[in-house]
Amino acid sequence: MTGEHGRARWPIVLVVLLALVAAGAIALTGMVNARLASQRAGEGAVSAPSMPVLLDGEPRTGRFIAHLEFTSMAAPADAQVSTDVAWDDDWFFQDPTVYNHELATTCSVLSAIANSESAYYQAGSGAPAYMEDALAELGFEDVSTASYQYRSEVIDEVVNLLTNSTDVTAYTIASKQVTNSQTGQEKTLLLVSIRGSYGSEWLSDANMGDPRELDLAEADHRGFSEPANEVLSALTDRIESIALNGGSVDDVALLFCGHSRGAAAANLAASYADDYADSLRPLAPLDSIYAYTFACPRTTTMSNASDALYDNIWNVLNPADMVPRMPLAAWGYTRFGHDLWLPEPGCEPFDETYDAMRSAFRENVGTESPYEPSDASTVDYFEDRLAEDIRAQDEFESIGGVASVVRHMALDMNVMRVLYGHYPNVYIAWMQATSAEDLRLER
Repeated sequence: MTGEHGRARWPIVLVVLLALVAAGAIALTGMVNARLASQRAGEGAVSAPSMPVLLDGEPRTGRFIAHLEFTSMAAPADAQVSTDVAWDDDWFFQDPTVYNHELATTCSVLSAIANSESAYYQAGSGAPAYMEDALAELGFEDVSTASYQYRSEVIDEVVNLLTNSTDVTAYTIASKQVTNSQTGQEKTLLLVSIRGSYGSEWLSDANMGDPRELDLAEADHRGFSEPANEVLSALTDRIESIALNGGSVDDVALLFCGHSRGAAAANLAASYADDYADSLRPLAPLDSIYAYTFACPRTTTMSNASDALYDNIWNVLNPADMVPRMPLAAWGYTRFGHDLWLPEPGCEPFDETYDAMRSAFRENVGTESPYEPSDASTVDYFEDRLAEDIRAQDEFESIGGVASVVRHMALDMNVMRVLYGHYPNVYIAWMQATSAEDLRLER
């Protein structure tokens, strides 16, 4: 009897489970539709913050030091961290094809703050508006982080996933009037800082696209080019507004920065701005376009990516970071501009700079740096093995290709430890501990 009753219960249990699944699907569909309706109506998102009013009397023009606060994955519970950065308005009257380590170091911090800003746009978080606060300290005005709305909440990541809208990112655009201390020349500087991978956007990192669909032999990575184009569209609106108010494109300077996915979008956006410089509708003169990226994946298969046109783009990379190795060079991928590699074991003077890096990390974050420089050899080995197994992009996008990636990650490395080398605060500490002479340049 017990066995018969048990068998009789199974259909009932199955019906209940199916009913629960159906109810969950209906509820999820209702939530998604409601959120999409809210987006269309411009409702239901955390409002953009207003700029803080600074009352301390510190200078916000010329050359100065500013104290900036943000968050770090390396700190307990993503706690708030801080560091000092240099700023000099004169930087934007200098040759952008000459590497500026001070500007690069400041950009590494602004790139990290792009990630921290997401917390403000999560309802009920109580997090400060990190980007607005930081840019106020640097003298910027007219700061827009509106793209974070509907791209920071969990429900929005679910919506993007279910509607196949993951090829996006969040970014800041801000302006500052800068003056050359020697000549008195003035420019309107437009800063663009782009957030790294967030939520469902991770799927977009693997969306390389297929140039053959566009009847092309070469193309930019689709998952990175779409957010780059969105940024360029927002910049175009800003620049058109400047023109309408009596300004000139000749007096505009652009500064792009970002970390990881944000770096990839910044790399492409800067290259597009370079392309437009000699067109009928330039965004800025070529000699006023600056770009510094950090932990940038490879972004393009274009054979002209190393042309002199893109000499104003600087990509700072950690040899122990796996992200800059993807997509594989063996598949034809590269980055626009110059690659600058941070120190690694075996390069002089590694020991001295590594000690300084650890000290800077400890001062900024309040804990020891978790990353291991020796993982550079592990990442080298991983890239070589993967290139042997997966010889083309098409193979990577197959089930066998994905299986090869998973197998090599499981067998060839401690994935969590290698990811420490990708942390924004690791890059920041390295930038603070080194000089331009300590970085290895590659074209």
